[in-house]
Amino acid sequence: MSAAAADNRFVAVAGAFFYLQATSLYNNLRRRLLRLRQPKYLLGALAGAAYMYAFVFRHMWQDSGSSARALQAMPPQLLQDLPALAALVLLLVLWLDWLFAGEGVALGFTETEIAFLFPAPLTRTALIQYSLLRSQLAIFFSSFLLGLLLRRGAAFGGHPLQYATGLWLLLSMGRLHLLAAAFTRQRLAQAGLRLWPRRVLVVGVGVLALACLWPLRSQLAVTIPSGAVDADSLHRGFRALVDSRPLAWLLLPLQWAVAPIFAPDSASFLRALLPAAGLLLLHYLWAVRAQVSFAEASIAQARRHALRQTARREGRLRERAPSTPRRAPFVLAATGFPALAFLWKGLLAMGPVYRLRSWLLACLLSVIALQWVAAQPWAQPVLLAVGLVVVMIGGWGLLFGPMFMQRSVQRLLEYLDILKAMPLGGRQIALGELLTPVAVMSFALWLLVWVGAWCFVLAGGKGVFTPELVVVAAMGVALLIPPLCGLMLCLPFAGTVYFPAWVAPGKGGGRGVEVMGQRMIFMAGYLLALTLALVPAALLAGLGFLLGNWLLGLPAGIGLAAACACVVLGLELNAVLTVLGRRIDAFDVSQELR
Repeated sequence: MSAAAADNRFVAVAGAFFYLQATSLYNNLRRRLLRLRQPKYLLGALAGAAYMYAFVFRHMWQDSGSSARALQAMPPQLLQDLPALAALVLLLVLWLDWLFAGEGVALGFTETEIAFLFPAPLTRTALIQYSLLRSQLAIFFSSFLLGLLLRRGAAFGGHPLQYATGLWLLLSMGRLHLLAAAFTRQRLAQAGLRLWPRRVLVVGVGVLALACLWPLRSQLAVTIPSGAVDADSLHRGFRALVDSRPLAWLLLPLQWAVAPIFAPDSASFLRALLPAAGLLLLHYLWAVRAQVSFAEASIAQARRHALRQTARREGRLRERAPSTPRRAPFVLAATGFPALAFLWKGLLAMGPVYRLRSWLLACLLSVIALQWVAAQPWAQPVLLAVGLVVVMIGGWGLLFGPMFMQRSVQRLLEYLDILKAMPLGGRQIALGELLTPVAVMSFALWLLVWVGAWCFVLAGGKGVFTPELVVVAAMGVALLIPPLCGLMLCLPFAGTVYFPAWVAPGKGGGRGVEVMGQRMIFMAGYLLALTLALVPAALLAGLGFLLGNWLLGLPAGIGLAAACACVVLGLELNAVLTVLGRRIDAFDVSQELR
């Protein structure tokens, strides 16, 4: 093929890709405007627009000097450490991604793109490059919205355009790295490095890194003074940490990635731009190569499978022994409580991470880490700080956890007609569908309660907050977590069966201001449901506390209050499940989703 023909083909392909993306964007915007004629989307759009005006656009043209003054109020030593701190946080995020990421990955193409682009005379590399470049539009828009319109980067001293460009480079690198790492892990799994051996290897790398930092423990102890915060000691301890090898070598490319964001002037920004752009190019090439290798390996595997099937049909290949099935999370009896079958199915679908052994391993590792911290001279303030942070995370998790778990109960519409054909009542279906997200949320919150209580026990008690009282309070909170999680998850479940058009799959997508407004309405429902559930429980718990404290003392009063609240919440959950069960019995999928 001549150079002119190749150029013409490239122009034609690029023009087709640009036309496809522009047309898709126009149709997406038009569809969102047209669906505002429906009240459910109009109410959501009004709520979302009110939120955006109150918290975003109302402050868009105000002076951003308050953020700049807040940063300038920091000591100069600590201000210089912000890029290294950001790089250290990114390194921790990357390590956690390699540790906790599961198996299974897919190429990011929609059904329409598969139908129209795959038969086209295009190479696999061109298709993957199109997919990667298309994903940059949302990142580009978000970065320049924050940098130019909201002027979030003015606090660092540079021009907002510099901050927007640096943020776009960093977010693009992060997106490409996570994508390329996922496909690389899949290729390693195909080569024999499965999930748990890979996690053991990643944990070993982390332990090796801590062993390299062990000689610096005397220098790191000064980062948490016993009295007032000393900026010089914090700076010296932090620099001793990030300048130690091999950590300094690992942080170097990450510091290049974040340097354009923290550049104070144009000259330093231009100096930091070239290394960051080079890193972005390397990540782009890595992502393209990883996806191309995955596609080629998948095609080769499919061909081998087809050849084996053909050979078996022709009788030229003996049947092999069936592969070992995936181990079940627990033994399921042939007959018994139907909800356990739903729980078994849900845990299998969520993968091997959500097992009892994972929770016990996390508890064991937290005990080992906290015991090591407790043996240090600066243990008490660290333990108290960690305990308070864990308690705050647990409170936010109880409030916002159902918003992250609601997708698991909203999938009910996809197979509700199948469940209704089984000899199951609506209440059994509701309980079974809620059991898996309730179990996952409960175990996660129990882990936070365990870590927080252990921190306060190791830190020692002051006044009435003795270790015994902390243990009793933690046990009471752990008792209340399952019924509270169940009640909170009943709200998205009720929204699914009472307002199915709001969450119906394939009905208008899951993005847009109107969808954000709908989620805000659901959030208001969460708060209202939590308030209505806690008021009667709190009243009976208060009576139980007064009675137990008067007769047996403070620990008994706390335990009796938790037991009374748990009984009330359990009765409320039982009543809600009964109502949801009646709704499921009367639910007609063909009529509701017309």
